[in-house]
Amino acid sequence: MTDTPTPVAGWYPDPAGQGRIQWWDGSQWTENFAEPAAQTPQPSAPAYGAAQPGQPAYGAAQSQAAQPYSAADPYNVMAQKLTAPAGTPPYNPFIWALAVLPVVSLIFSIITWFSFDDQIDAALQPDAPLFTAADLVSYAVSFLVAGASIVLGFLDYRALVRAGVPKPFHWAFIFFALVNAPVYIIGRSVVVRRRTGRGLAPMFVHLGLWVATFLVGIIFAAIAIGPLFEQLSETGY
Repeated sequence: MTDTPTPVAGWYPDPAGQGRIQWWDGSQWTENFAEPAAQTPQPSAPAYGAAQPGQPAYGAAQSQAAQPYSAADPYNVMAQKLTAPAGTPPYNPFIWALAVLPVVSLIFSIITWFSFDDQIDAALQPDAPLFTAADLVSYAVSFLVAGASIVLGFLDYRALVRAGVPKPFHWAFIFFALVNAPVYIIGRSVVVRRRTGRGLAPMFVHLGLWVATFLVGIIFAAIAIGPLFEQLSETGY
């Protein structure tokens, strides 16, 4: 006796028999419903896998999704699979936390600026260590921000799937955060916008803060160049 595999996430006929389709997130039924497209009644293709209690018949959606619209697709899955049900929320706490995460780097940059002179003096001492305490704190903050980005990206992706957003932008793109590239939040916002009609706001917030952090760093560096060269000339470097 073999175990029946768990059906993949997708639209399936409502198990309550209400004549509509319901979103299965891969592990359980959600509260997202949609009306099947109006069409001439056609015989449906039989499912080729027995369903477990509370689960849709395995294979029904997969076999339909692999074909163009036809009698084997009575619920018009092909036309509806990339559109989220009306009212599906495009936002969640995880994407907003990810969007404002650059604030951490921005605040740290400002704090670093106020102690910049002391850091330069310490670095120019003959017995100065290779890495100062400020350097170590900076590296730690960078790693924490990157790690938080990865966790938030995964949680956001999972929340979108559970909300009924079909095929959201994959969370693995969040690993570009390790090189400070906002690939995930841009791709995620564009795809969710296509699925739900909304979803671009976190991208604009994130990019605005990301640019602000970059500009602050350039301004601080430009202001610091003059005094730095003066100190270097005075110390004979």
